[in-house]
Amino acid sequence: MRKIIVILTLVLSFTGLNAQESEIQTLFGSGTRISGFGGPTMSFTSINGEFAHMMGGGGGVLLGDFFIGGYGEGLTNSITAGGNRIKLGHGGFWTGYSFMASRALHPAVSTQMGWGSITQTDDNHYHLSSDNVFVINPAIELEMNFTRFFRIGAGAHYRFVSGVNTSTLTNADFSGPGAFLSFKFGWY
Repeated sequence: MRKIIVILTLVLSFTGLNAQESEIQTLFGSGTRISGFGGPTMSFTSINGEFAHMMGGGGGVLLGDFFIGGYGEGLTNSITAGGNRIKLGHGGFWTGYSFMASRALHPAVSTQMGWGSITQTDDNHYHLSSDNVFVINPAIELEMNFTRFFRIGAGAHYRFVSGVNTSTLTNADFSGPGAFLSFKFGWY
């Protein structure tokens, strides 16, 4: 019995040493974790000079503190221009970086870049016009690590919209600053 324990101990010791010597090298360097996150976002901004609430969500793949993924959001409240109701929705790519992400409270930057549409309807919801638009939305936020799998962020963004082609609305009517809240669920 004693021989078996000695032999088992030696085998396990050499296995442990061998594993330490053959550490796998990766493209992103040792210690880079790959994980992901997703969750809802809400934005408070203005469109055509009126208060606008945008609701959506997104997610991404985390490569250390950098992420790449996708998003989508749409206007939830009623906004009018020239007697017509306006609807805005857009989605696309989302990239960002969290600085000092292991700290409970830390800054982060991100950019959303996507495509969408602006539609106008009358009071009877009759479709009047539709424009395809391109949106770039850079943001800065303060994230708080609530748990290992949940972060809340609050920040500011500036939405640049191009492609608005109507007689009553311009790109400037849809471009502007805003504030947002994000709720990110994942493994950090």
